Amino acid sequence: MFIVSFVTNSQNLRYRSVDYYFSLFEKAEIKKSQEKGLLDHNLKLSKKYKKNGENKLNEAGQNLYLDIKVNLLKSYFKDYLYQQDVNYKNETYVLYFSMAGFDDTEWCILKWQRGKWKNLEKIDKQVVENARNKRGENANFNFVCFNYDEGPKNVDGVKIFIKNHYLIMQRGGLYHSLIDLDHDKVLINEESPMHASDSKNKAEMNIWIKKNLHDKIDKIISQ
Repeated sequence: MFIVSFVTNSQNLRYRSVDYYFSLFEKAEIKKSQEKGLLDHNLKLSKKYKKNGENKLNEAGQNLYLDIKVNLLKSYFKDYLYQQDVNYKNETYVLYFSMAGFDDTEWCILKWQRGKWKNLEKIDKQVVENARNKRGENANFNFVCFNYDEGPKNVDGVKIFIKNHYLIMQRGGLYHSLIDLDHDKVLINEESPMHASDSKNKAEMNIWIKKNLHDKIDKIISQ
């Protein structure tokens, strides 16, 4: 099973895009496909797994590819992975990214007291889930908010930033979340925009996000 090696050190981590992690995952997928014989050393489909006369996977190849991808997803995205951190007064807010299921994407924002966040490149999902649902004591961090995309996705330009005393999360050029830092309160956030908007495609979903999230957030932070 493929396992990503993370090194935690005292240096500040740099911003990491979703594509950064997708690229690492793709390389791992290619390597594992070669190890399993799905691809040859030239990255071509092995004859054993090709349809006769076509450069497509046969049934055995499709099953093997699915097995490879599912196992890698379970291994690689069992944790939340670092994207960005920002400081406000005595607190550090950190944006983490992961995937759920076969291709759904998810984000969470966590809060540490300044100096207590130790540049964690990954954090166990179950630990976050426990904090989110207030199960047990957690002296390390506080859960702030969660975003999820199923189907169409806004994975470009994902970032958090601070304006005045507000923390804003932006994805795909649209504001998704607004947190009042001085009052420690989430003012606007929709965990699953696709589900809330009941949209059929990304264009419909983004129209809903702009009206119900982005424009409302923009109005508040522009005052």
